[in-house]
Amino acid sequence: VSVHAHYYAVFLAIAQHLLFLAGGPAVTFLTGIEGQDLVDMAGKGVEYPSVFVVDSRTGIPPLPPKPGQRLAQNRRNRTTQIMLFILVSMALLGIVVEACFIYHLYKTKHGSEPDEVSQAEKPSAQRGEHIVVSPPTPPKTRPPPFKKPTKPLAHLMAGREQPGTDGVMPWTVNVEHDFHQVEYTENKLVVQKEGYYYIYSKLTFDGDKDSFTHLMVMTTKRFASPFPIELLRYRYHRNVTKPPKKEGLMLNSYLGGVFHFFKGDAVFVLVRNGTIRLQTAADNYFGMFML
Repeated sequence: VSVHAHYYAVFLAIAQHLLFLAGGPAVTFLTGIEGQDLVDMAGKGVEYPSVFVVDSRTGIPPLPPKPGQRLAQNRRNRTTQIMLFILVSMALLGIVVEACFIYHLYKTKHGSEPDEVSQAEKPSAQRGEHIVVSPPTPPKTRPPPFKKPTKPLAHLMAGREQPGTDGVMPWTVNVEHDFHQVEYTENKLVVQKEGYYYIYSKLTFDGDKDSFTHLMVMTTKRFASPFPIELLRYRYHRNVTKPPKKEGLMLNSYLGGVFHFFKGDAVFVLVRNGTIRLQTAADNYFGMFML
């Protein structure tokens, strides 16, 4: 029995040595006992344990990698390294190009300044330039404050004068833009262009009087009448049987209409049997404009 045990121990020792050379404690995994201990046990005649005893402290060995997995991992690592290298190279190249542009701009700016200064210090004749004397610019004329109308028109306002014995209402002319292609003669508007015109007139009169008449008339060379032709009329008659409600009553009269006039026709305003209240220019006016 001791001979067989000795052979058994020698066999296990040889197997353990070979497995250690292969890279792992296989005997300990199979028997749980080191190979040298088995030799000592065989020499002392100790009964050997079963070969199927397993060391519970030893973990399960890792599985070998799948075929091709390590190769794929190496390829991915290599691709990542190449991409990082390309990005870093492009960033460095951009920095170098930008630095070159800045340097070139700096040299160009500072290199041209002395030439410009020297050229500026030289008189025009030395630089070979021709001196051109420009004529003086005329002063700018101020544009008119109002746009010039395209059709004839006129607008008159009353002053401080009452109508004369003939009843013709006087007007004042102070502003140039009150007339366009219409003449003003003897308190009359004379048409210069044939066409249809709208004529208008407003008067403020004393309401305490018994009557008042406001007329717009015209004279023309086409008729041989010595009297003016009435175009528009307003009449006011106070009820004399009733006393006035208050003293200083003011009333308004407005006339307006469209008429066809020929060149040379004259339009004016007549006042009869009344007193005009000359308060402001907006209370009494007279005008016409072409349609």
